[in-house]
Amino acid sequence: MKKVVYLHGMGSSGSSATARRLDRSLPGGYEVIAPDIPVQPEMAITMLRKLAETLHDDDIIIGTSMGGMYAQLFKGWRRILVNPSFHTSVHLSEKVGTRMPFHTPRQDGLTDFEVTPKLIKKFEKMESQQFDPKFGILNKRRKDSPDLVTAFFGLRDTTVNCKPEYLEHFTRYHDFDGEHRLDPDTLINLVIPEITA
Repeated sequence: MKKVVYLHGMGSSGSSATARRLDRSLPGGYEVIAPDIPVQPEMAITMLRKLAETLHDDDIIIGTSMGGMYAQLFKGWRRILVNPSFHTSVHLSEKVGTRMPFHTPRQDGLTDFEVTPKLIKKFEKMESQQFDPKFGILNKRRKDSPDLVTAFFGLRDTTVNCKPEYLEHFTRYHDFDGEHRLDPDTLINLVIPEITA
């Protein structure tokens, strides 16, 4: 059975509507894994590296928004990025000193988190290395290639626009008539066919 790892955006969890819809909509032969990503980037990387140890070379990583940044870090696996946010620190800096809610339940029971200057610095450090071929979650059995990465960009996304930066590193992408959040039609009609191709 092929695994599809779904990585959610900031303020979400592995129990998001997108994760559940992905699980329901994929044909037989696919297993969806949707972990709760820790808020602290170094903890997130540690957790995702442990998860990567359970993956096969033909498994697929899909991420939305912040999860798209984390998905990009899976070097050597096929990745699908939807409206990736390569600079989550920028959005967090607008909220410094506040508590941000999680919009869906998390296994750790957390309902919100504090945006601190220290958290922003941690994201900035990770983001500065994200396109380094030697940084991230590395597949030791399979060489990475730009051809392993496909992105989807919503034409009405007013939250994030990382398409120019994406195109500095990769070439495969599709625009879609949508906003920042991955809507059901785009998931079913564009993303799932990309997964199953």
